[in-house]
Amino acid sequence: MAKLAVFLDGGYVDALARYQFEGVRVDYQRLGEEIHRRVADDTADPVDLLRAYYYDCLPYQSSTPTEQDRERYRRKRNFLHSLSRLPRFQVREGRLQYQGNDSFGRPIFQQKRVDLLLGLDIALLSAKQQIGHVALLAGDSDFIPAVAAAKREGVSVWLFHGPWRGADGNPTFSSDLWEEADERYEIDAAFMEAVRRVEDLA
Repeated sequence: MAKLAVFLDGGYVDALARYQFEGVRVDYQRLGEEIHRRVADDTADPVDLLRAYYYDCLPYQSSTPTEQDRERYRRKRNFLHSLSRLPRFQVREGRLQYQGNDSFGRPIFQQKRVDLLLGLDIALLSAKQQIGHVALLAGDSDFIPAVAAAKREGVSVWLFHGPWRGADGNPTFSSDLWEEADERYEIDAAFMEAVRRVEDLA
């Protein structure tokens, strides 16, 4: 039986839920199951879920964090720990790096290693022939080399992405990434309702 691995860009999922779907809270176990179901429904042969991988990073903490910073860090750490305890779920953490301030004095942060970890996992699992299908919920063109590498190994790549035009009128994903994928699913309100979280994991 062919194996499916689901790759979730946590920052992208959060942004979709917050800005495109009125802040709906996502049940990540249901999300993995829903993606698995949709891939299996469109595949002639049976597909088994190997694992879902979730990529994100903890909030930035300065050397003198405020109480609010500590609480935000604690909640995110607990959330990631809860995710890691879900069946067939693995959390992969990058790091949030402070990049200075913008012209309004607001801090600028950038995720480090998240995209790299995700891309490496796709490429390694594909090269080792541990999977026959990749389901990627992401929108960044940085993932194109990993998608291309998976396809060279005979792996089918399914891209799950946000609306073509977001609430601000701009695309919510890279058209180049969309072109590189084998199959594409646009996430809509019905999909988000199917994966809505009833209770907080944190």
